[in-house]
Amino acid sequence: MKNLGKIAILLLFAVAGFYSCEERDRFAISSDDSVAPAPPVLDTVWRLPGGGRIFYKIPADRDLLSIEASFTATNGKLTKSAASFVAPYLEVFGLPDSLEHTIQLYAVDVAGNKSASVPVTFSPLEPAYSKVAKVLTVKPAFDALLVNWENELMQDITVYVDFTYSDSDNGTERSLTQVYSSRKPAEQHFIKDLHSQAPVSVKVRVEDLYGNRSETIDKGQMQLLTDVELDKSKFKIFDAGVTIGGAVMGYGSSYGGNIKALCDGYIDYLAAPNGNGRPDNFSFFHTNVKPYINGVETNVNAYPWNIFIDLGDYYELSRIVTNQMWDLDPTTAKPTDLGRFYATDNPNNIGAYNMYYWDGDEDAVNGTGTWVHIDSVKIPMPSSDMGVLDKIRQAVAGDEALMYPNNPTYTPRTRYFRYQVQSNFMNYGNGGIGMSELTLYGKKNQ
Repeated sequence: MKNLGKIAILLLFAVAGFYSCEERDRFAISSDDSVAPAPPVLDTVWRLPGGGRIFYKIPADRDLLSIEASFTATNGKLTKSAASFVAPYLEVFGLPDSLEHTIQLYAVDVAGNKSASVPVTFSPLEPAYSKVAKVLTVKPAFDALLVNWENELMQDITVYVDFTYSDSDNGTERSLTQVYSSRKPAEQHFIKDLHSQAPVSVKVRVEDLYGNRSETIDKGQMQLLTDVELDKSKFKIFDAGVTIGGAVMGYGSSYGGNIKALCDGYIDYLAAPNGNGRPDNFSFFHTNVKPYINGVETNVNAYPWNIFIDLGDYYELSRIVTNQMWDLDPTTAKPTDLGRFYATDNPNNIGAYNMYYWDGDEDAVNGTGTWVHIDSVKIPMPSSDMGVLDKIRQAVAGDEALMYPNNPTYTPRTRYFRYQVQSNFMNYGNGGIGMSELTLYGKKNQ
């Protein structure tokens, strides 16, 4: 048995040495070689979006290096695709439509000699840029435009949004273009701070890497929606344990926090749960704290916990901004710790929440009614290429969400708002116990 094992090992080395020698011979061909390889033999073509997968029989030339295909793209550049000398197919992309196209297929040897070209004619499937252009939508939002699209093929595309409007702040006519590049399966973007009382004219187009571009699509004129920040001085935040519509108000003054400061207009990022922060400017809903309510120890912060806000008047709500807290002691934290606003190892800041409005009696505590779900919000993690300072800037601006993100509009008339925490950023699991500020927008409705 030992001898058989030794023989097997020797054979293995011999085979490896043979192929190694073959490869050395292949790449040792003199550059003086001027003999072109035989062309590949076309087998079949599978249609792909904006391209195709071309199957062929590989020529037997021992100095063959690759199989290649080429065509002139819309941008005028020669587009090439290549596969190794052992691959049974290659793929080409960049064709502008689903009409019939002819590309050239050929073999290349180590010395750079090209075989005669084999014309390959086929009709690709509809390319990604064209499909995106068909589903791209632009809707009016609150002093903004909402741009959405799907890119099911996840190919690189660039979206151009051309818009013209009259700036109501100074009466200036503006014509601007917003550009987005992406290969994600779905995207949503806001073009913000468009202060215009007159309609905004919008046109869009989509382009790919090969210079293929859709026709310019006129989206027409859009009247932007308007809202204002609600007057926080009229807000009333309920006491822990108050029950409205079957839900219970949480206790947000744990570990030096103060729930009454949640809507005070002051954003404090130096809030430390050990009490070393500024206790008048952040709210903390620790699940281990069980306050006594009417003499009974009650765990009102069991997940998911709630915040009830009496708006002080009737409003139709439009947007919300959540400002996180920084949950480290500022006297001991390192500069890099500032990036923990969205960190997956931070169990304190809120990663997801639900929103509700009250549909019922004006006296919600003693009356009847129901909480109506508005939307579930998942605050996105910053992109991996964002630095610490960019994360801080994003946190300072706050994480904004529309009440109805897919079709911007106002909620029905309501006096009470409910914010229900679902998770933190740690895999969006149970957690999320601290925040610095909540801000609501909308319009008054008497």
